[in-house]
Amino acid sequence: MRLVLALIAILICSTSKGQGVTRPSKQDLKKIDNLFKDFDKTDSPGYAIGISRGTETLYSRGYGCANLDYPIPISTNSSFDIASVSKQFTSACIALLIMEGKLNLETPVEDYVPELAKYADTIRIKHLVYNTSGIIDYPRLPRPDGHSWITFNYFDIDYCIRVSLSRDTLAFKPGAMWDYCNVNFMLLTKVVEQVSGQSFRDFSQKQLFGPLGMNNTFINDDVTEVIKNRVTPYNKRTKEYVEAYRSMGINVRAEGKWIQHLRTSPHYGGSGVVTTIDDLLKWSENFVTKKFGGQEFYDLMHKTLKFDHDRDNQAFGLYFDKFKGRTSVSWDGGDFGISSQLIRFPEKGIAIVVLSNLGSGEAYKKAFEVADLLIDIGEL
Repeated sequence: MRLVLALIAILICSTSKGQGVTRPSKQDLKKIDNLFKDFDKTDSPGYAIGISRGTETLYSRGYGCANLDYPIPISTNSSFDIASVSKQFTSACIALLIMEGKLNLETPVEDYVPELAKYADTIRIKHLVYNTSGIIDYPRLPRPDGHSWITFNYFDIDYCIRVSLSRDTLAFKPGAMWDYCNVNFMLLTKVVEQVSGQSFRDFSQKQLFGPLGMNNTFINDDVTEVIKNRVTPYNKRTKEYVEAYRSMGINVRAEGKWIQHLRTSPHYGGSGVVTTIDDLLKWSENFVTKKFGGQEFYDLMHKTLKFDHDRDNQAFGLYFDKFKGRTSVSWDGGDFGISSQLIRFPEKGIAIVVLSNLGSGEAYKKAFEVADLLIDIGEL
């Protein structure tokens, strides 16, 4: 009987280890905190982080201030603009329409955006999703009103699309090159609206965020909107930043420590999602459980295609890569006063989310530093 009990104990211990039910120790968590210690104070912008394994949150915490005027601390329920990390959610809406049989990757975009019919080569849904359309992204072109593209100078999604499509020829034949282009994803929102008959915000809320329980996530398509727990973006008031702002026509004083940079341009598709650490961990968890969308949704979101160029590691708003021999799936974001990263390691079911209200926050670097620590303690 003792032998049987001993074998059962060994089996339970082994099974628990295999399922990863152990949690990081207090010492391990202190190491994570040390990565953000310089920002864990009331007079600095900072970060919110979340780490999950499967359906379990291993650690989540905020460091620094969401708003320096008062000051308000950052929490895991603080609302961040996540910049280009938004692209996976735009792509997810396209995936849902594909699953419903209303679209496919070969569908010509001109069926829903007639302005694209002027191009000699057909731009298809796949060309937008995989950044290989040949459309020139709006920031590379001059604004008709003579202003800079800094987000203090108001512009919206329609303005951006209009500027990019003002060129009568594409930069290259669709599929011939990979070229990062926010307008690709802005155009995808127009496709979603035409197919669904709903605004992009409503469709994403009803068909994606709501069913996932991401109750504090939405498309910020109105810059006048009051947003609960919103963080304020900041940049350092260094000589380099002051000169950069002045070069874009913004009169910035040299004195002080921080430049507050409020979002005043409601562009979305390539960006524009406002969300929290808690909600992004729900999103990441679904790629483990597959409760929402099932295997079909998972496969579409992770689908890569081969075009007439060498790059084939992009999926639906996601990049495949390797980090120290481990497969990673991620996309990072950055804009004036914000930095974001969501990286998943599917083989381990690990997700790391880092959001910052500091333009120089380099959230992707912090996420990799967290990943290094998880490797050191045997979690990854």
